[in-house]
Amino acid sequence: MMQYRDTYAKISLRNIKDNVETVYNMVQKPMIAIIKANAYGHGYKEVALTLRDHPHIKMFGVATLKEAVDLRRMGITQDILVLGAIPLKDLGIAIVHDISLTLYSDAYLKNILAHHHYDRPVKVHIGIDSGMNRIGFKTRAEFENAMAQIADDKIQVEGIFTHFATADEPDKTDEYEKQLALFKSIIDGYEFRYVHCDNSAAMMYHHSNFGNLARIGIAMYGIEASGEESTCLKQAMSLYTKVTMVKTVPKGEKIGYGMTYTTTEDERIATLPIGYADGFVRANQGRHVYINGHYYPIVGRICMDQCMVKVDDSVKVNDHVEIFGDHISLASMAREIDTIAYEIICLISMRVERYYEN
Repeated sequence: MMQYRDTYAKISLRNIKDNVETVYNMVQKPMIAIIKANAYGHGYKEVALTLRDHPHIKMFGVATLKEAVDLRRMGITQDILVLGAIPLKDLGIAIVHDISLTLYSDAYLKNILAHHHYDRPVKVHIGIDSGMNRIGFKTRAEFENAMAQIADDKIQVEGIFTHFATADEPDKTDEYEKQLALFKSIIDGYEFRYVHCDNSAAMMYHHSNFGNLARIGIAMYGIEASGEESTCLKQAMSLYTKVTMVKTVPKGEKIGYGMTYTTTEDERIATLPIGYADGFVRANQGRHVYINGHYYPIVGRICMDQCMVKVDDSVKVNDHVEIFGDHISLASMAREIDTIAYEIICLISMRVERYYEN
């Protein structure tokens, strides 16, 4: 692939496969590979092709119908579940492409029944709201009412699931247990082809044996859901750029928009071609990047396309710069800017070219 920019991401597909193996060995359940949000920034098409026909991946989970249709057009034959709502006008598209939808409310159920004019049913997984208060049926009565309305010629119930709000927080185990108990009580007495509630955190930290399917998301990309450094997962993405320019800025001069940084002596300042339009947000000001074996601070506000770093005489134009990778983990970066690694990788924009390693 021709490289048009010096800012790029490297993604190890081997690490993704190894992480799938690692998590599977913990739970011994087939899994849904969650590749929504462009596979958390890693490239959903590339990740899907890597996991196509993988023995531990039973299904793919996406956020939008477009992602699901794209997978079908790529030749993906595994089951696909859209985890959110789709417009009812597109119901026929889901049916034609054999894509499963999330059934999450009585109103949505009634709309599906009203809009279904096709010769085969739409496949659904019923969402149960056990505590997230996002989408899903909240009570046993709501769930039973939905089951009573389902007409086999229009809706085929393929599975049922819930989502944990605190599985990644060790001090909130009681909340996790409450959600699991509620989910069990709501669906008690019913049988489904697929029952899934375990996300990455639940698989790694709680090891529940309930359900016959699990959802692997953030762990697949080598990141601990808890935000801690991982001892068993392999980070799949690294982000790099190169030095564009190095100059000496005299003592007392200002750097960047708002002139938020003042040189305290004659300083060597390097400019890097990466900014918030790449997903390298302004909160990174004051953090460090890694160049030639050393860490250097980001000075001044990060611009849309560029940022500045205080360096020394050893740094030259075209030197490689690690934003995160082997020497700067996503976990540490997330802590330093008070966010989560999910957000960092999902924000890496499409103008950052991805290079894949097998």
